[in-house]
Formats: sequence, C-alpha cells, structure tokens
Amino acid sequence: MIKEAKKVTFSKEYIEIDGHKTGLFLETVDSSNPVLLFLHGGPGFPQYSFLKKSELRWEEFFTVCYWEQRGTGMSYDASTQGDITFDRLAEDALEVTKYLKKKYDQEKIYLCGHSWGTMLGSHIVHRHPEHFHAYIGVGQIGRHYESNQHTYEFLLETAIFRGDKRAEKDIRSVTFDEEYYKSTDYRRILGRYLNKFGGGAKRNGYSNLQGVKDLFSCSHYTWKEKLNIPKGIFASYDALSKTMATTDTAQLAPRIDVPVHIIHGKYDYQTSYQEAKRFYEIIEAPNKKLYTFEQSAHSPFVEEHEEFRRILKEEVLGQ
Repeated sequence: MIKEAKKVTFSKEYIEIDGHKTGLFLETVDSSNPVLLFLHGGPGFPQYSFLKKSELRWEEFFTVCYWEQRGTGMSYDASTQGDITFDRLAEDALEVTKYLKKKYDQEKIYLCGHSWGTMLGSHIVHRHPEHFHAYIGVGQIGRHYESNQHTYEFLLETAIFRGDKRAEKDIRSVTFDEEYYKSTDYRRILGRYLNKFGGGAKRNGYSNLQGVKDLFSCSHYTWKEKLNIPKGIFASYDALSKTMATTDTAQLAPRIDVPVHIIHGKYDYQTSYQEAKRFYEIIEAPNKKLYTFEQSAHSPFVEEHEEFRRILKEEVLGQ
C-alpha cells in the first residue's frame, strides 16, 4: 500500500525589525513539529528555490523557516535596511528566533546554517545557546582565507590533471593573496571553473546561470523581490566579504553549548573540507559529530538528500 504524502502548508510572512521588513517562507506538514531556522549562504544568496527543487522534504519532520537575511531578496529595501553588518544580521537572527518560538509555542528551536550561514549560525548559538536544541552546520566555514587557498590549488591542479591548458593559463594569471576577496579576477575564475570542475554548488555541476533561473522561476516571489535578489547579492558581498575573509569561525564560536552536527561534502571547495574539519576539531561542545559526505561538494543536503534526511531523523531529532 502506497503511503500518501502529507500536504505541506506554506506561508509567506514579513516581520519588522528596527523599522525594516524582513521576509520568511514557512513550510510544514504539522505546525506542532520541531521548528528549524535555516540561514542561507552567500552572503545575500537566498536558497529556498534551490532546496525546493531537491528531494530534501525536511518539512515532513520540521516546521522549516527560510529567513532571507537583511539586504537579501524579500528583505532588501535600500531605504530602510541601513548598513549591512555581521552584528546586525546576528541581532536580526535572534529576533527571528524569538518570533518563531512565540509563534509556534516552542521553548527552543533547531538552527541550520549553510556556507556563509554557518559563520552567522555558529556565532548566534555560541552567544545564545538557551534558544536552541542543536546546531547543524552544512558547508561549514572555518577560516575563509585558508579555505580559498585550498580552492585555488584545487582549480589549478584540476586544470593540469585534465590537460586544460587554456584554463591552467587563465588560473595562473590570477595572483592569490590576502586581498583575494577584493579581486574581480579571482571571482571571475571561481565563476568560470569551480562549478565546472565539480568543487562548487554540486559535484556534478550547477551553473551560476541555473542558480539565477531557479531564483527567477520561483512563483512565491513578487517581480520586485526577484529584481531585488541580484541587488542584494552584490550589496551583501560588498558589505560582508571582508568580515568573512578575515574571521576564524573557530575563534568566533569557540564553545557551543548544544549538540553540534557538522555535515560536509568531501569535494567541497567553496568552503573546504579541511577547514570544516579543523573547525570541528577545535570547538568545544557537549557532544559533536562530523559527517563526511563522500559524493558531495558544497550541497550535501541536495546531492545526498537521503543520507541527510537520515541524519536529521536519527541523529539530530533522535538525540
């Protein structure tokens, strides 16, 4: 007998924080389920449409909140958002957390960060563990400079291995140094080769163009919000790239007083596996676990969604 899938309840909401509207997508099959707040990457890159095209379906056992951070997509409004800073986003995340706890009448929630969202998420749970059951870091950032050293080496070594002389010459023409986050040439070779070589969003490739198509095809956005997405991506990167490039997340969040689950793709060169492993080994937590996804790059929750779902149900919720 085929078990019929439960109907997913969807809602789109805006809440006001310091005079600025911030947007949320909420999905669940049962509003009494545990609540999970998802912090997207980028900075400034909303991921609802990307995740909804996968078979993740974590709304079957969580009430999932996809919050778009200040300056991103639904939460972009240049007239009210003010300066985009790490501390401001952290305060916003705390307000969203309190809103979710009150709305769903839950004492604590789960927090899951991806990529840039892991830097923000690690810090929030470190500072305010009383609000959270557990922290889940997917594509965990450690030290972004060292991570990008690994990225540059990966690009060059892959071009050489493939015998791609044009790519090798192009990559060698770019000098990698501590100012890498300001370099348009470095960002160009990332955009040109990282997904192509299988170290980006997905091991089997996921182009920047496809990412844009997924965002613009999402029916839950208004046209104004769709047009604000690229504005938010550029504005957020300009505002936060130095913070991301110069921060050691293991120093930002040296102790996390809730269970920690670090989930990382072996072939991830957007946030390198080596740096995620270092973060995991350094931080203190009452219990912690590192899960290595052997067939994934930067998106193990999409690339190996069945194993990711198993971990959520058996390890995170089971705990």
